[in-house]
Amino acid sequence: MKKLFALMIAALLALALLVPAMAEAADAAADAAEAVVEETEAAVEEAAEEVEEAAEAEAPAVSPVFKKLLEVPWYTWAVLAAMVVAGVILAMSAKRTQWNSRRIAMGAMCIAIAFVLSCIRLFRMPQGGSITPAAMLPLILFMVACGPLQGFVVGCAFGLLQLITDPYVIHPIQLLVDYPLAYGAMILGCLATLFPLKDQWKLPIAALLAGLGRYIMAVLSGAIFFAEYAGEQNAWIYSLTYNISYIGPDVLVCMLVACIPGMARLVNMIRKKA
Repeated sequence: MKKLFALMIAALLALALLVPAMAEAADAAADAAEAVVEETEAAVEEAAEEVEEAAEAEAPAVSPVFKKLLEVPWYTWAVLAAMVVAGVILAMSAKRTQWNSRRIAMGAMCIAIAFVLSCIRLFRMPQGGSITPAAMLPLILFMVACGPLQGFVVGCAFGLLQLITDPYVIHPIQLLVDYPLAYGAMILGCLATLFPLKDQWKLPIAALLAGLGRYIMAVLSGAIFFAEYAGEQNAWIYSLTYNISYIGPDVLVCMLVACIPGMARLVNMIRKKA
């Protein structure tokens, strides 16, 4: 019995000595496994970096300037292309366009009268645009009398004058569309001279077509640059509705004034050479 008791005590002492050693061995194994995992992760990350560097080295270099050009919106390129085309047309037709002192004076007078009438606002819309007592008509008279090239110059000049006196700009392209190009697009009124009608009826049609050109530019600007005002509504539908609410009456006033007897004679007065 004593021998059995002594053997049990000896076994317990052996276990007491082996447990710390086993714990230390387990900790060492865990540390070794963690080190292996860390080395594996580092190797994987290093391999991934090498693959990325190799891909970048093989890919063609893209300059920051080119990246910026790719980020330019489509409508910016569209407006710039339209301006380039208009500039080419003006340059090609410059020889056939004769500016003399009388023509310049007539253009300046039409701009001045249109500007004064634009300051008399019968009604003003909350997000821009107003109804005036036929402020567009002096510009239309000059455009019909002198043709689209000189009319475009006068329209753009009037738009820049509006920009100086009553600016509302949120983007460079919006500036061009809402001011010089909006009034330059009124040269659509020159198409009225092609209709086989009496002169007294050509002027009201010219006012309608000129208003259409201005309306197109206003719709483009509203749908592209002021879409946030549409809320949940479609931006194009909102722009079509909003802009017709003031351009429509403004064009109607121009057409009514253009129907006054003797108004068509002003076209011949402006067209008359010195």
